[in-house]
Amino acid sequence: MLGFLLGVVFGGVQLVLLLLAVNTVSTGKLKIWPFAVQFLCPFAGLLTCAFLAKDQLLICAVTISSLLIAGAVVKFISARKGKKG
Repeated sequence: MLGFLLGVVFGGVQLVLLLLAVNTVSTGKLKIWPFAVQFLCPFAGLLTCAFLAKDQLLICAVTISSLLIAGAVVKFISARKGKKG
């Protein structure tokens, strides 16, 4: 359970930072720090999980990846609906 929670926290933070970075690119005001910090989120999450719940490391990694994929799908669908309207 702890691995899942750590995955949700770090995956969510990474997703929010990635969306923030992508939105700054689309507005023309590029900010580098969200790209750099979101890149380090999975490492920090997996390292924390390795220290706190070593046996749940795979669950943590899968949760982080699943959140990123789900976030990308939701962003893609919302962008497509925005173009149609």
